Amino acid sequence: MPSYPTVRFTAFEPARGTDFIRQTHGLAFPASWRAEVLDFYRIGKREPKRINQVPIRRLNEVIRAVAPDLLCVARGATLDDNTPWLYAETPLPLPVMRQLIHAWIRDLHSPRTRKKYPDITERATKLSASLDVAGLTWQPHTVDLFAGTTSPGGTFEPDPLIHQLLPDALAQSIAKLDPYRFEGVEMTFKIAAAERGAELVSWPPRDHQDDDGMWWKFSFVITLTVQTVPFAGDFRLHVRTGVRRWRTGGPVPVPYRRAVSAYLLAQTPWLGQSTGTGRLSVCRLAIDRNTSLPQWTRGGPQGMLSSLRFSRELPNAAAVQENPDAWIPGKEGIQISVVHATSMGGHGVGTGLMPRDRSPLTDWAAGALLPHLTQLGDFTRSRFPVLPRNLPKTPTAKTREERALQKVELERKGHNERRAALARVLDGRPLIVEARWQNDRTRGALIEQLAVLLGLDGPGGTDKAVRTWTTPELTVRLYLEDAGVVAARLDFPDGQPKRKTLTTAISARRREIAELCERDERPDVQAVVVEIGHPKSFRPDFVDPKFAVRLGYADAGRLTKFITLPSSHWNTATKKSIAHRALQAWNDVLRQLGVCTAPEHSVDELPKDLEYVALWMVKRRADGPTRKRRTSPVAVKMSAADSSVMGWDPDRGDWIPYPELLLSLARHAEIPGEYEEFDEEDQDGEDGEVTGATGEEDAPRPEAEDGKRQRTTTWVPDLDDQRAETAQFIRAMLYSLRDRHVLLLSHAQNSRLHWPWLTNGRLRPDALQFGPNPAQHITLYGENLCHVRVRDHASDETPQWFAPDDDTADHGFASGLWAHPGADDDHRVYYSTGEKPHTAKHAVKTASKIATRIPLKKKRSEDEEDKEPEPVIDTGTNAWNPAALEIAVVAVPEKSSVPGPWAAITHQLRRAPDYNVTLGLPLPLHMAAKTAQYVLPHDGESDESSGEEGSPPSR
Repeated sequence: MPSYPTVRFTAFEPARGTDFIRQTHGLAFPASWRAEVLDFYRIGKREPKRINQVPIRRLNEVIRAVAPDLLCVARGATLDDNTPWLYAETPLPLPVMRQLIHAWIRDLHSPRTRKKYPDITERATKLSASLDVAGLTWQPHTVDLFAGTTSPGGTFEPDPLIHQLLPDALAQSIAKLDPYRFEGVEMTFKIAAAERGAELVSWPPRDHQDDDGMWWKFSFVITLTVQTVPFAGDFRLHVRTGVRRWRTGGPVPVPYRRAVSAYLLAQTPWLGQSTGTGRLSVCRLAIDRNTSLPQWTRGGPQGMLSSLRFSRELPNAAAVQENPDAWIPGKEGIQISVVHATSMGGHGVGTGLMPRDRSPLTDWAAGALLPHLTQLGDFTRSRFPVLPRNLPKTPTAKTREERALQKVELERKGHNERRAALARVLDGRPLIVEARWQNDRTRGALIEQLAVLLGLDGPGGTDKAVRTWTTPELTVRLYLEDAGVVAARLDFPDGQPKRKTLTTAISARRREIAELCERDERPDVQAVVVEIGHPKSFRPDFVDPKFAVRLGYADAGRLTKFITLPSSHWNTATKKSIAHRALQAWNDVLRQLGVCTAPEHSVDELPKDLEYVALWMVKRRADGPTRKRRTSPVAVKMSAADSSVMGWDPDRGDWIPYPELLLSLARHAEIPGEYEEFDEEDQDGEDGEVTGATGEEDAPRPEAEDGKRQRTTTWVPDLDDQRAETAQFIRAMLYSLRDRHVLLLSHAQNSRLHWPWLTNGRLRPDALQFGPNPAQHITLYGENLCHVRVRDHASDETPQWFAPDDDTADHGFASGLWAHPGADDDHRVYYSTGEKPHTAKHAVKTASKIATRIPLKKKRSEDEEDKEPEPVIDTGTNAWNPAALEIAVVAVPEKSSVPGPWAAITHQLRRAPDYNVTLGLPLPLHMAAKTAQYVLPHDGESDESSGEEGSPPSR
């Protein structure tokens, strides 16, 4: 990777000294409606007294589908008469509003609730009649799009409505620009209805023909979101560019219990008397659970869409699902493009944009932002060292033969150290593991790759059931068994998979595996690798046995790692894939056992005997395998001195070995009490049930490039109690470390719902706060305590970036720690970027989705003809989109009051010696996040890393 001196973020800040005023109309939710609607909505709810917001999310969803010019703003707008709920340049006619309001009231309760309470329909009719829709008045509003306040900690917070109104105003300006032109290609962009922020999509979609002659469709996407930065005196506008791929070549495979997005552009407005629009509407396509037929969400027999009087009808959902290609160019006066999701399989267009596309597209959009906003200056390298001292060395000998010998010697040394580390964490006991396999090739790969990882000689014998290796440091024993019932789908009473009997099925398999472990007379087995079918092979999805398998082995004191069955198509690629996944599986077993080398930091200003402590909130959604919600705080501690990995046990009030922490989490994974029926219609939550957000307050929640909606936490029971428990957990944990040098690491998006102090507007330098108590200086929790909060790219909270070369426009990427231009050592916010991983080795920085390039000449033999390379286009190639990790040094000890060195250590913790890539998170946070596999066995566990946006490998 070239050594670029700076990086450039696709982020903009207000040009102070200029005014940015918008004239608009706003509609507040009438105060007189609030109590009536809430009383009606609370019928049948679990804890009705805790619902204090009018649930308008479904209504907003329909508005985005049929009236995309209206802006739904301000979460919690229904709590404040002075805060408009809707904004529009032109007010929506009264008859249209009446339709929307009445349809919304009828849709507030699910069919299950209506069945349970037969008078719900009658009560809905009475409520609709009592609401004075005629009294709704749109008020003119003059809005200062730069308005806001500065928090006590020095963070500028824009007014809540700015998060929606500013991106929309700027999107309108971008849409009025001349078409985007790049190397002979021309694109026009249209505004699409967005839940938060603003989105522009190039329209009509572009064609791409792959090498096999198949045709695919795609568009470029520009997303605008308003973000804040801790301790910064102004907000920022993030401009994110990417690719949206459209479904072509056959029916739309709608995932089970999920929906896919469809973008619609109609020639005439959907609702009578409403104004026309040039914006793209967004609808969601799903499979009706009762009829098994495609439908527009909220469009079933009792849905809102079916209750509206359209000037033109929505197209038949089944027709769109069956043949999406026919609707892309236009049919019946409407164009429709269905978003391709990764669950639908492969696509001929690659994901993401490289700098060659990103830079000019951002510059084009920036032309509409002037003179109100200006791009951030290029960030420069921090002066602090960025590599740990114990990072593995690369062979440096002069000749190829010497380098090969040097490589062998380095590998031998690494094997010795790994075996010694295993012996240390096992207290001198042998490593005893078990492999439950289904495929012969997987069985062979697991034997071979365990030997490769630990530097063991030979296959460990010829016994079909057990292999053994003996080394000076460690004895290794591997038991081999057919997976059998362990990997089989769950068994249900009467043989019929039903969610109401899921708890029974999980308990039965859990008990069966625990009894199997008792019978095998292998009490010393520490971990089991289980070969299991891909999640897609289990239908319905809840018959997948992973959750029960993990719980059962945990009851027997054994850790678990899953590896999926290989493809049935045997070729060289499949062989390499099996070997790679087997190696990753054993790597993960070592990680679970606590074998992990801490980076030895090279920052001379700070002590060497640091303890790294990572806080992580493990959250189980209600649509997980048990249909129960739970949030558990987890703390993982790593020692810089001996690389020991420990976890905090709040029951004992002490630190326990990492493997014990994992097993403890698994044993407590199920919540005591009755089975809680899950209502699919509430799976995305309702405003009336949301008690907090996983993102910054009023932060946007966009769709990912492939249409996968970035979820937020739904209804959380007893949030105040959980926050109090979290505060007690953290205080007790920090108290145990009060006499040590400690770096506390937290993750903004993961933890701030349960530790609100982590939100940008509440942070204060060199302080900590828990619950309602005032902020206290950090030394009260430890004289040598430092707190660093990191934030990743989720919800666009950190901007996209590239390394600029303005002389040649040969922009690329660079690794390092970056500071704001002109920042001194007292600056508290830095950005960390990593090395290019092996998964992105084919990503070329000059690649483009729409323009050709000339590949570099390859070395040829003397007898080969020296031909000039043919131009290529990289539409079908995935781009590498590395994320920038924000590092905010929130609090530092008085003895080392300069934040910069602590940011450098945090960056170095991403360069763990045991990993050949830069981790997405600092190593302690990576280890803490991995504990979720023992509370959420279906959540995020895979055989290998995705390699996108700085994702860490699976180990």
